[in-house]
Amino acid sequence: MSDSVLVIGGGIAGIQASLDLAEAGARVIVVEREATIGGIMSVLDKNFPTLDCSICIEAPKMSEVDLHPNIEILSLAEVDSIEGGPGDFKVKIRQKGRYVTDECTRCGECTTVCPVVLPNEYDSGMAARKAIYTPIPQSTPGPYMIDMDHCLNTPPNYIPCDRCYQICPPKSRL
Repeated sequence: MSDSVLVIGGGIAGIQASLDLAEAGARVIVVEREATIGGIMSVLDKNFPTLDCSICIEAPKMSEVDLHPNIEILSLAEVDSIEGGPGDFKVKIRQKGRYVTDECTRCGECTTVCPVVLPNEYDSGMAARKAIYTPIPQSTPGPYMIDMDHCLNTPPNYIPCDRCYQICPPKSRL
């Protein structure tokens, strides 16, 4: 994988770097600790000084990264360790689970039946989200994710909720 490049962080700078590198022929792996690429810019309303819509500028770039054949996105991931030297690195990456498969169509039916309501950390807790959610409507990668710390189907809760799985047309929950 000598032509591979690791981009740590999927904010606007990481997105643009990934696109530039991929267009130059490199195989790019983007490691993003959050559930979606986009960073802070994706949740802002306006950009200074032009007051342009932030997501209007960034969403096309997010989609381009997602669809580019030379780019792989590892969301909910962090670099654990790096060994080696120039041209010969070994990187260990730790990735958390989404608990929803790629068959998720983002129909949103799961959120309508989820009984767990939590503050949405992607808008500073000013709105609510469910235990199964997508951080922002334009999230990339796209599948929803389950907050296993609050899902009623996980220990120590042991309440057999299962509502999200039952309503999901492709049955995309793990």
